[in-house]
Amino acid sequence: MRLFKEKLAWAAPIAVILIIALFSLNLFAQGDPQVKNLPVALITSDEGDHVDAVKAAIEQMSKGIAGEEPMLAFTNEKEADIEKLFADKEYYAALVIPEGYNDAVQNAMTSNTPATLKVYINQGFNMTGANFAKTALNGLITQISNQYSTNFVAQMGDQQIDANQASVLVHPIVSEEKVFNAITTATANGSAPTLMAVPAWVGALIGGFIVFLASSSILKKEMLTRKQTLRLIGGQVLFGLIIALFSGFTVATLAQMAGINMPSYFLVAFFVSFAAFCFFLLVSAITAWIGKPAITLFMVVMMLGMGVLMTPQEMLPSFFVNFIRPWVPIRFASEGLREIFYFGSGFYTGQSFNTILGIGIAGLVIFLLSIFKPVRAQKTKAE
Repeated sequence: MRLFKEKLAWAAPIAVILIIALFSLNLFAQGDPQVKNLPVALITSDEGDHVDAVKAAIEQMSKGIAGEEPMLAFTNEKEADIEKLFADKEYYAALVIPEGYNDAVQNAMTSNTPATLKVYINQGFNMTGANFAKTALNGLITQISNQYSTNFVAQMGDQQIDANQASVLVHPIVSEEKVFNAITTATANGSAPTLMAVPAWVGALIGGFIVFLASSSILKKEMLTRKQTLRLIGGQVLFGLIIALFSGFTVATLAQMAGINMPSYFLVAFFVSFAAFCFFLLVSAITAWIGKPAITLFMVVMMLGMGVLMTPQEMLPSFFVNFIRPWVPIRFASEGLREIFYFGSGFYTGQSFNTILGIGIAGLVIFLLSIFKPVRAQKTKAE
């Protein structure tokens, strides 16, 4: 058959393999995530032998199992600083040894009151990471409690105990949880910021490509001077602003219709619009220089980025952390919306806002510089 002699036909299965392999890369990011070194604060407000026992258990936990890296990485902090540290997303959780803990353990059987270790959870940072940290800390507390329970049972011997003593005997140490920057209800279990950031990128990508095609059509029909090209770019930027506003308000409206609990409709709409506009400038800048292949490039970035957006970096393979995560623009829009949803931020969201703004400024500068791009001379018919 003649088809089998065509080289382009044989390129089809190769292209399919490459595309499937590209899509499947996210399996390495989320197929079997291994939690390593989740940052957790240790707050010690007491001292004594029983406090030292907790520290010894933490030290043992920090060694990991079978030579592997530990699940949690503890750092000593002060309780007065913990709210700011959580707001700055330094820690997923904190283990607090409160004042009076040593005496509470010492007198647990006589007072019939269990001692308490506190667990602070920074839920808004990342729900998955915070839950892993909470589970690990509660497991540590249970382990310490069981050790004391065994010792107390041995000390009691054949003594008669009442119901209250029996409860303390089984659970001499209990955990008390406190949630910071809580994931509010009806926000897709903390996924709403990411789910709303993705349309901003997709809208910028599609809108930028369509405007690029329309501009290319104009450039093919006539040879423009640099001044005329600059005006054309100005028109593209204006179109980008319109597309971004449509994107932002469409996302916010659909989210409201879906019952998403937004802190402010207009705040979310304008922030998504801002992110979409900056992304549009980036897409337009790259397409102005390299043309249609830029769309393929940005699609690849989006596909690779989907595997890292909602997963804590401590659960990702080092390849994704070092080479994929830093280059995913959608991540900054997601982080900015997370600040708005769960950390009480306004339109300015700090580092994420600065990064998005930097992307937009860099995109605009590169876009404007495209007026100096060499233009191929148009072919004319010989007279």
